Amino acid sequence: MDKSAEKRLKKIYRLSDDIDDSRARLLAIKYSQEKSDLTSERTRKNRMEDLETHIDKLTLKRQDEIMRHYSNVRLTRKSSPSPPPPLLRVPSSSSTIPRPSPTLSSPHRSSSIPRAPTRSPSISPPRTPSPSPQPEPPPVLPASSPDMRSKHANDQPPEKPNIWSTEPISADEKAHYHKCKQYYDILGQPLVSVSEKIFYDDFELLTASLVCVVDQDANDFDPETFLTNIANILNIDDITISKMQSGCVKVVFDIFKQVDGVKKKIEVKTLYSSMTDKTLQSLGLLKVLFMFMGDMETYDESIKFRSQITLHPEFNRIYDVNHSYWTGSAPDELDRGPHPYYCPLGWQRFSFYVGEEFYEKFKGWSVCYHGTRFAYGLSILLSGLKPAIDAAHGAGIYASPSIIYTAHPRYSEIKKIESETESTFFKGGKYVQFVLQCRVHPNNIKKIGRETIKTCDTIIDPNFDNDVIEWLIDAQGKPIMDFNDPNSTIVCTGLMVRVTDNHPGVLPDSQWWYHTFLIEHPQMLQSIQLHQLQEKIENEETCNIIFS
Repeated sequence: MDKSAEKRLKKIYRLSDDIDDSRARLLAIKYSQEKSDLTSERTRKNRMEDLETHIDKLTLKRQDEIMRHYSNVRLTRKSSPSPPPPLLRVPSSSSTIPRPSPTLSSPHRSSSIPRAPTRSPSISPPRTPSPSPQPEPPPVLPASSPDMRSKHANDQPPEKPNIWSTEPISADEKAHYHKCKQYYDILGQPLVSVSEKIFYDDFELLTASLVCVVDQDANDFDPETFLTNIANILNIDDITISKMQSGCVKVVFDIFKQVDGVKKKIEVKTLYSSMTDKTLQSLGLLKVLFMFMGDMETYDESIKFRSQITLHPEFNRIYDVNHSYWTGSAPDELDRGPHPYYCPLGWQRFSFYVGEEFYEKFKGWSVCYHGTRFAYGLSILLSGLKPAIDAAHGAGIYASPSIIYTAHPRYSEIKKIESETESTFFKGGKYVQFVLQCRVHPNNIKKIGRETIKTCDTIIDPNFDNDVIEWLIDAQGKPIMDFNDPNSTIVCTGLMVRVTDNHPGVLPDSQWWYHTFLIEHPQMLQSIQLHQLQEKIENEETCNIIFS
């Protein structure tokens, strides 16, 4: 990697850290208890709005740096972006109110649509064009083009196009969408997927598609307003509807048609990288429960794959004295490489089916753990599909042989169980954490190093020295590590779940947290104030682990 590329990567990492810090400050203010009067509440809201705007700016800068890294070009922007515009409301008499027109792949138009130029309309706010030293002008479309508005000689209103496909949604798709609906009901946002092929240099993206599945009755669905809202939220103007199916509402868009394959890949990568929490929340308001971006061939393959992949209940485990438990560095005589595998006490594993002859294929591979967000863990638990993890743009993935270290809130999000829907999944629990259990070949461990959360001399895990508790796994230049790929340098073998009836910060294994920079960054606790947690400890409150 040349020095300029390394410099770009460092800037991307720095921006990512700034975004994380800003989000943490936002969460700290959001859950602040200082709401004594109107003035403080107003100040609090203003600070939250300022931070949200700052996060948007940082996200856009990071997005631009990612595009520079992929395309090796320099981008310029005239101004900082504004937050996504408010969602359009469908008026009761929409035919009398002109609005920005989505481009429908049909030779006819509804008479309610105002006349417009022949090229796809620019949706406000305008999207910065794809980077190119000399951008080519958009092609002139012939009069017979589907994107043209035809003028009828008899001046009669054109026939309303029927853009609904008669092709039914497959059983595999319905099963997957049902799981996405459960995900949506809990988080209020869609499960987003992307074709991993777009990150491969040797893959040519001929057609870019965007798939949205909407939790709405087809009779009440307005495709034009929906497309306008999608274009505004995602800041895309080169977008058309190519197919719609009912059952639930499935909309397939063609995107970035006016650029070539290389630029299409850059645009899709950037779109995926720019999906912020605010964007997901806006999509959730549109009742979008699933979104895919990439090529339709990969989409079809992934749906089929999702129908085949299953959790492997035969190897599910509860790690407790009365269940699966062992002392020492291994539970048996199997070869797990040179690194020990201690009992992950207090956790429950949902095992994945990785393939036939597992022990033969992964003989000598060591066990490690990778912390994950609640949303990722929930998607795994519902669909059985292991995630693609950002590999720091080719640098690698951080993991640890210690689940105690990985359970720190810096790595494993602590989610408070609040809604009735969440309670049905985690019965009797009040907090939940997810951690990925993985296998990695020792040769793919690039670096074994010291902890990075400032514990000083505090013992984190009595089974591991603090100097060897963090691993950097070689990503082999891939920006995305796909855990579904059996040829990956790191393979995810199970989802570790810990459900507790009190905050896990009360657990004995968590007391080392208070000797880290958690004191400097209490916002990591998210749903609880640091002083409240310390009061629980002073009052000697207990925390019980709940197994399903």
